[in-house]
Amino acid sequence: MIARNPFVTPNPPTEVEVSTITKDSMVVTWERPTNDGGSPIQGYIVEKRDKDGVRWTRCNKRTVSELRFRVTGLLENHSYEFRVAAENAAGVGTPSAPTMYYKALDPIFKPGPPNNPKVVDTSRSTVSLTWGKPIYDGGCEIQAYIVEACNGASDEWFMCTPPTGITDTSFTVKKLLEKHEYQFRVCAINKVGVGEHADVPGKILMEEKLEAPDLDLDADMRKMINIRSASTLRLFVPVRGRPAPEVKWGKADGEIKETAQIDNTGSYASLVIENVDRFDSGKYTLTAENASGVKSVFISVRVLDSPSPPTNLIVKEITKNSVSLTWEPPLLDGGSKIKHYIVEKREIIAKNAAGAVSKPSECTGSITAKDEVDPPKCETDPMYNQALVISAGETFRLEASVEGKPIPTAQWFKGDVEVENTARAEIKNTDFKALLVVKDAIRVDGGQYTLVLTNVAGTKTVPFSVKVLDRPGPSEGPLTVSNVTEEKCSLSWLPPRHDGGASISHYIIQKRETSRLAWTVVSSDCGATMFKVTKLLKGNEYIFRVMAVNKYGVGEPLESAPVIMRNPFVPPGPARDLEITNITRDSMTVCWNRPETTGGSEIVGYIVEKRDRAGVRWTKCNKRRVTDLRFRVTGLTEDHEYEFRVSAENAAGVGQPSPSTLYLKACDPTFEPGCPTNVHVVDTTKDTVTVAWHRPIYDGGCEIQGYAVEITKADEEEWTICTPPFGVKATKFTITKLTEHQEYKVRICAINKLGVGEPTEILGVVKPVDKIHPPEMVLDSELRKGIVVRAGGSMRICIPFKGRPAPEISWAKEDGVLPSKVQIETGEDYTQLSIDICDRYDAGKYILNLENSAGTKSAFVSVKVLDTPGAPLNLMVKDIKRESVTLTWEPPLIDGGARIKNYLVEKRESTRKVYSNVDNKCTKTSYRITGLTEGTIYYFRVLAENEFGMGLAAETEDADCVYEFRVIAKNAAGIFSRPSQGTGEITAKDEIEAPGATMDSKFKDLTVVHAGETFVIDADYTGKPLPEVIWLKDGKEIDKTTPRMEVKTTLTHTILTVKDCIRVDGGHFALKLVNVGGVKIVPVNVKVLDRPGPPDVLLQGQS
Repeated sequence: MIARNPFVTPNPPTEVEVSTITKDSMVVTWERPTNDGGSPIQGYIVEKRDKDGVRWTRCNKRTVSELRFRVTGLLENHSYEFRVAAENAAGVGTPSAPTMYYKALDPIFKPGPPNNPKVVDTSRSTVSLTWGKPIYDGGCEIQAYIVEACNGASDEWFMCTPPTGITDTSFTVKKLLEKHEYQFRVCAINKVGVGEHADVPGKILMEEKLEAPDLDLDADMRKMINIRSASTLRLFVPVRGRPAPEVKWGKADGEIKETAQIDNTGSYASLVIENVDRFDSGKYTLTAENASGVKSVFISVRVLDSPSPPTNLIVKEITKNSVSLTWEPPLLDGGSKIKHYIVEKREIIAKNAAGAVSKPSECTGSITAKDEVDPPKCETDPMYNQALVISAGETFRLEASVEGKPIPTAQWFKGDVEVENTARAEIKNTDFKALLVVKDAIRVDGGQYTLVLTNVAGTKTVPFSVKVLDRPGPSEGPLTVSNVTEEKCSLSWLPPRHDGGASISHYIIQKRETSRLAWTVVSSDCGATMFKVTKLLKGNEYIFRVMAVNKYGVGEPLESAPVIMRNPFVPPGPARDLEITNITRDSMTVCWNRPETTGGSEIVGYIVEKRDRAGVRWTKCNKRRVTDLRFRVTGLTEDHEYEFRVSAENAAGVGQPSPSTLYLKACDPTFEPGCPTNVHVVDTTKDTVTVAWHRPIYDGGCEIQGYAVEITKADEEEWTICTPPFGVKATKFTITKLTEHQEYKVRICAINKLGVGEPTEILGVVKPVDKIHPPEMVLDSELRKGIVVRAGGSMRICIPFKGRPAPEISWAKEDGVLPSKVQIETGEDYTQLSIDICDRYDAGKYILNLENSAGTKSAFVSVKVLDTPGAPLNLMVKDIKRESVTLTWEPPLIDGGARIKNYLVEKRESTRKVYSNVDNKCTKTSYRITGLTEGTIYYFRVLAENEFGMGLAAETEDADCVYEFRVIAKNAAGIFSRPSQGTGEITAKDEIEAPGATMDSKFKDLTVVHAGETFVIDADYTGKPLPEVIWLKDGKEIDKTTPRMEVKTTLTHTILTVKDCIRVDGGHFALKLVNVGGVKIVPVNVKVLDRPGPPDVLLQGQS
């Protein structure tokens, strides 16, 4: 006998795969080895190798027990291969075959659709769109967005943005056709490609929106604007309106300075005045006007400056040594109140009658004599306020009158280029007039003209707009030919720069072969700047051209470069690395890798073919296109040999097939089964041992028929089979008739049709002994949360338990005994409490108690029954009056598992049997019922309602019962007389007495007290039932929490005490008594003597 372990190292793990690839990690997964070597697998070792290296490095510092491992610390863009080895008690087994190389990088995909695309503005020929970034960017940065449009009259989508897209999340689509409907969609682009598009909701009609003018003044401009003199005044007002309104500035009390700078556009108006002085104060008006209306606002400006000179200075009462002066305040106070005046005098050279001359006055200083200058001014005919519209071939004149000192020079500009004096464009300028005459106008003569007037005092510019109605110009190039295939291509271009003064109605598209001179019409009514040309001839070379059309004719053509009709890609290369796995008698699985070259087009699928060794033809295995890199071929004939090959397919067609595999026979592989796994002892008693195990990882290729359990004493080598010879089907077995405390060894073998497989022995020895365990129970998460059941439904509480010896079981209910309908079922390892047809009274906590010699264990399960609520509690009738009563109650103890929504209040006369509804939406726990009939006996009831319906009713008890009495006499002989006549019906009810009060006679008159004293008002009172006592002052109930006022009340007496009284404590006091018999009010008037209060109204006297 050779002394060695009965096991060997395990086989390599199978089906090693790599998934969840990122730039610095990958997840490696695998399956257990087909053979664990006779010893349980203790763990796995994962290794990696860089494609640029030669050594395998271990990835896990600790042994991996699971069938997956996340490898971290990888270098981005490096390629790695992996292998896995299993380890048992004999050591580390042979590693698996290495995986293919995988590159460490984050997975990227096409982006998702942009978020919430919408239209923000439209006009006759433009649409402004906005959108948000896609929620999913595909794992890489969004590079651009593409906007596409579709005319409602056709199904052709055309691109509105450049082919490379735009980076902004907003775009204005231009040159659309008025009164046409369009649809729009937006796509995002990343480096993988164009993502899914998002549609703009609805169809958009191209028409001009009309919007009344609106001037948006901020909060500061709505107030007075204060500005110091010599500063710069800047007024900026945003302007809205469609069409763009005409904006004008004005001043309410004069004209705006000529030096003011005014800048008005369709979106704002600004006024800038430099070096402001007192004369710039006042109200400035701003008026905006368009076809939809007029809007005016004013802005008040105050310039803080020195005041203007006083007016009407008059000298009066002249004497030899004095004069009197009078004047009026200045017209302009400089934005501030006039504080005082300064009076000055000066002497001049005087000559008296004797001929004597006085001293001269002070000199004026130097004065420069120079020419007067005026900045240029210009006046034009109102017709030039709008665009001047003419037809092609006509003559138009632009003229303006000119003023200024010195005489300004006049220059004419078209755009930014100065107009030259030619035979067709004549410039006829004079000192007082500027004139430009253009003869035989053509399309390019339209546009913006500017007259510039200049002299030493400044510059003046006058704009003129001219629109020439003509055929459109050529479309903006280039004419791009894209998406070229064998028989179709896409054309795109931009609208003409000059539309001829009218909107472009459509485009004419033509083509011709380069070998011919004749043009052929492709489309005569294209409404977009994009078109797909189809039905072209493969290999032919074509030239395309586009002409814009408006109502004045067909424009000049724009031609494309020659293009040859052919696909830009070729069929893909052959699939690589074919491998056949999972061979059975009628199927095999074919695996492969992608081709090295895709042919320039994405691979859309693969074609798998097989050939029988006995045949000569290849037959296709897949009816549908295969997109995975594996395919299970079925329908094979048993014991026949087959070879396989795989071809890739793209848009260009099917590529060359891969080299064929070796011939493989279709048959089921069969061997003796492997050893059972996870063999362990489940339980022991003094004469039994229970063992359990799992199926073998490898069944030998055929069904497991049974398991054999063998046993031997620890000091012996002879094994005895405990099961029947053909084994047992289950994976658990109890070995009986053992000796207590004797040590045994146990092993299990699997059996299939080829025989008995290798055994697996339980580690160590096994002793039959009795085990004692305290009770344990397992409540799953649902039971811990509680059970919710609808009324009428069934409830089951099943709780598994353990314990040795078997514990005693008892069930209880926290708030009482168990209902009689409870059914309790108990098994070896579980107990179950059941209730059928649950109602509201079955709700509560159910407690399970377990007890054996090793200890006790308790647990509870909360049960909520969704039912109608119980009856309200403590229904009482209060405040009984002739025509009304007040009901009060408390919420029901059982709410039926849902919130009480409201209560139903009903009443019934004693002579009726049916209740009538009073209120079915009462949300409080009290209700005042009115409209009752005096002297009538009523019954009342209240029902609570939740979401499951109306609950039980709480009814008022019988009150005021009716009785009849009679008397019978009995003498000493024990003889009874005849009864007296009946008294008639007498109602037994509480005596009712209206409230009454008795006060000292001194309170009948006015009670007078001094400030600072304490006064007391007391009274005796009566009434049945006992009345409610309320003290009033000036008609309002006294606040009993006031420190200076104290109320004390007994069953027959009440006292009101007011301490340290002050003036406001005087007034009308009253004692109010209330019960069902009525109301009693006793008034008391109190006067407090104190100092007078402040005067009521202070009136301003006139001097």
